[in-house]
Amino acid sequence: MIKAANHLPILYYIVSVSFHKIFYFYIIIFRSDVCKFSYRFMKLNTKTQELLTYLQRNGPSASGDVVKQFGISRATLMRRVRELGDRVVTLGKARATLLAARRDLRTDTPLYQVLENAQLQLAGHLIPLQDGERTQWLLRPEESPAACFEGEFKNGLYPDWPWFLEDLRPSGFLGRAFGKRMAKLFSIDTNPENWNGRELLMTLTRFGSNLPGNFILGDGMALNDFQEEKLKIAKGYYRNNLPQIYPELAKHAMDENEDFGSSAGGDQPKFTTMVSDAPGETPRSVIVKFSPHLESPLGQRWSDLLHAEHLANQILTKAGFATAKTRIFQIDRRTYLESERFDRIVPTGRRGLVTLRSLDAAYLGLGIGTWADCARKLVEKKWIRGEDYERIAQLHCFGELIANTDMHWGNLSFFFPGQSPYPLAPVYDMLPMRFRPSSTGEVRQTRFDPKLPKPEDQTAWLEMYPHAHDFWKEVSAHPDISEDFKAIAEAATDSLETVYRVAIQ
Repeated sequence: MIKAANHLPILYYIVSVSFHKIFYFYIIIFRSDVCKFSYRFMKLNTKTQELLTYLQRNGPSASGDVVKQFGISRATLMRRVRELGDRVVTLGKARATLLAARRDLRTDTPLYQVLENAQLQLAGHLIPLQDGERTQWLLRPEESPAACFEGEFKNGLYPDWPWFLEDLRPSGFLGRAFGKRMAKLFSIDTNPENWNGRELLMTLTRFGSNLPGNFILGDGMALNDFQEEKLKIAKGYYRNNLPQIYPELAKHAMDENEDFGSSAGGDQPKFTTMVSDAPGETPRSVIVKFSPHLESPLGQRWSDLLHAEHLANQILTKAGFATAKTRIFQIDRRTYLESERFDRIVPTGRRGLVTLRSLDAAYLGLGIGTWADCARKLVEKKWIRGEDYERIAQLHCFGELIANTDMHWGNLSFFFPGQSPYPLAPVYDMLPMRFRPSSTGEVRQTRFDPKLPKPEDQTAWLEMYPHAHDFWKEVSAHPDISEDFKAIAEAATDSLETVYRVAIQ
């Protein structure tokens, strides 16, 4: 054993020298070929990197433009594209081909839709594309609705976060609470309005199981939470237990928005849950607004407004409009307005939903104007139905006649079907927001003086006047509405009658 050990260094030397001689002999014989191969590889690698850099700086580019830019043939271009592998994606075919650089090389994000029967359907995969400092998005289709690829988006390319996903962005009272939680977890801005697409993707793939509409992003926690919800569908609150449950949910919602009273007096606190009318009945998804405690002027005013919203829904329903189904309760010194979600189908089905704001951003770009102004342009381009435009014009006039000063384009929605035109969704958030408390908590006692209609609104205005008149009369007679707000309603009725007499002259 000792002799063998002593000979090991000698054996290693012999093997090492022999290997190096063989390798040197190989280089001598094939020297020219090896050097030639190395040169070609280095040259091709440099040109390929130049192509990648060009696409990263310039965003999705037509293959013809790239060929001209680099002075190469299409065959050479496609060879370099193949060498880049997953770092580059191609869109379209033949001479219509676009080339784009991925923002990163992580796995593409699956995009799911929850169908009305609660089945999951893979709509496609989202891919972030680099365009200098900006990010464009590509949707690689699987079973995507045709509506995702209409108009200028036929190739599935979006200059920013896809328009039909924009309404997944958390907003309002619930969005503010969500933003605070995500800021602590991911060190991002507390306001979701400031999040870019990658930040939306990061948060919603984890905590986006119960978003508006029917999209779910990714294969992560959000999808798992939805699947668990399907298994626990019997879990809901029995209506007889709401006097105990709703105060607890309201307290939890307020605890998550600690600065609500000081910084957002004009917002409406709310929570979401599921309720059933009887034991064993499948629960329904609801969103519940609630007032501050009624002994304060702030709480009483919000209570008045919630009652007014419930009355407006009842009047519009009688007039033939589809509205969110609402119920109202007074529990433990608060008023609760419960609205059944129309983007949910019992037991766990869902319906796609997009707002007027998103449709405008995708196809018009107006940005300002009334519901009717935007809807008029959308119907001209056949993105919505003519009968829905007429309904929107009527709703706009009704809102103006009941002092709804909050008819922004996020407060009118359309169902997102397989393709356009998009049908109008039920009415929601229709109430006299002119009288909501100010951001400092001040309760306004201002007078409401309705305006004469514009010529293009005259017909709809006259059609909705009787319903608005009924609304103010019912508000002024409601037993749970404060005397102060009844006085506002009586004055509004008088003003409305005066304006009507002038309008019909």
